[in-house]
Amino acid sequence: MSGIIGIYSADKKNIADELFYGLTALQHRGEEGCGISINDGTYFHTMTSDGLVYYFLKNHIESLKKMNPHAGIGHTLYERSSGLQPVEQWGERNVNISLAMDGVLLGFGDRKHDSIMRTLFLSYLRDTGNVYTAVEKLMEKLDGRGPYNVVILAGKDDELSLIAFRDPKGIKPLCYGKKDGMHIIASETKAMDILEAGSVRDVEPGELIVITKNGVESKILKRDRHAHCSFEWIYFADPTSNIEGRNVYTVRKELGRKLAIRYPIDVDVVMASPDSGRGVAIGYQQGLSEVKKRFIPFDEISIKNPGAKRTFQVENPREREMAARVKFFVNKEHVKGKSIACGDDSIVRGTVLRDGMVYKLRSAGAEKIFTIISCPPLCYPCIKDPRSKTFAAQGLEGEVEDIGEEVAKKLNVDKVCYPTLKELDEAIGHSDTCKACFDGVYPINKQFVFTEYRKDLTHFSDKKEDKN
Repeated sequence: MSGIIGIYSADKKNIADELFYGLTALQHRGEEGCGISINDGTYFHTMTSDGLVYYFLKNHIESLKKMNPHAGIGHTLYERSSGLQPVEQWGERNVNISLAMDGVLLGFGDRKHDSIMRTLFLSYLRDTGNVYTAVEKLMEKLDGRGPYNVVILAGKDDELSLIAFRDPKGIKPLCYGKKDGMHIIASETKAMDILEAGSVRDVEPGELIVITKNGVESKILKRDRHAHCSFEWIYFADPTSNIEGRNVYTVRKELGRKLAIRYPIDVDVVMASPDSGRGVAIGYQQGLSEVKKRFIPFDEISIKNPGAKRTFQVENPREREMAARVKFFVNKEHVKGKSIACGDDSIVRGTVLRDGMVYKLRSAGAEKIFTIISCPPLCYPCIKDPRSKTFAAQGLEGEVEDIGEEVAKKLNVDKVCYPTLKELDEAIGHSDTCKACFDGVYPINKQFVFTEYRKDLTHFSDKKEDKN
């Protein structure tokens, strides 16, 4: 997961501010690094850095404005499987490009994903001389190799274009919007909101959009079985964003309401593990109040440390335990002697709950702790990360209630409340989502799934692996 944005002003207005603020709005999609690339009409100017968008670019914004760019792209880096982006490259036919992508490309060894995408795009563009044919060939080459969304600046002067495309399965989100004569491509509608863009729509799976001085052209080049990542609604996306017609916060609240019906527990107070647990916690509190026919309070018992690192990106066990301890702080006065329901987005290893939240709630005198989880048990690794993690629910089978009991023992809580896959689909409003981390059914070619994780191969393509 990364954040990408592309902006093109047809009437050549300066887009430096829009690029800066639009990319800042996507900071939650990647905190490891960031970068932008603009075109001043003749040359590309690309800047990348470790860290956050605001702190890197705030001292460069005035110099960027002086270049009077009317087109640019930006990227926030989630993890180091790809390098800092955007990346530039000269191609034949005097085509210079700058590219940023959100995605993972499987079957290419240790090569950086953005480097693979850049090389393939320019190779097909050189061979065909046509961007539509080039991207169509690229999609065929990458069939079954994982998710990708791409924004590209290409050309110069009056031939400058902004190119964007989404993989045919539509695994990760991408949207398009307009503001006056300005065209915007972004990972999430949150970026559109800060720029006050209108006419916002999802970029279709397999769709190519080409924006030039002459306007916008788009074409769906390839369409496959839809497999939008369900974890976008659960965790990755911002609560204010809309994806595939469904507001993220609404989905999380609906999951909470469904959990209140399935698990009508007697509790004194409901709290959230901030910030992505807030939606399910509030939905559970409201739903439980309806089920119990009495008001169950929600309280801000836990406060997030804004400087804490995302713990699931920390591999060292001792470092991960300490990172969990500093991630949240608890208002002890509101805990002692109480039965508490704590909403959270998911349980991966369980470190954050066991060594962070649960440890602090127990130390503060909580009588009982129940965890209300947005998603079904995480039993399988993501497409992008097939072997690196051991999950709290890994290897467990049965009904979600049974799995919850086993996980509760591992985490020192009284109950773990999971929704079913059906309840997840109902809350999202789409059943054709990727749920591989829950059910082991991966929307990729089967040779890219390690044997120990192959649960059901009936949905895999039988296409032979391309060794080239």
